[in-house]
Amino acid sequence: MLMLAVAALLSSFAVAGQIRWLIAVALIVSAYAFCFSLPLAAVVGQRGLSSRGPLSAKLVFAGNMLGAWASVVAAVVLIYAGFVSL
Repeated sequence: MLMLAVAALLSSFAVAGQIRWLIAVALIVSAYAFCFSLPLAAVVGQRGLSSRGPLSAKLVFAGNMLGAWASVVAAVVLIYAGFVSL
């Protein structure tokens, strides 16, 4: 849902094209990381809260971390774009 909301607003921000691309790429990376890690977590029975354990737990953890950090980057850049566009 966040991607749809941002897609509607992205063209109205008064920032450089690179900033818009960074927001879009960060949200896309976040979505794909969670699309990888969440089904994998359900299949292998790992929650991905720690990087310890078998390889499957490490993969789920890595996907969760990548998704979370990409979401944080997108949120910070989105706040910056909104502030600059005031």
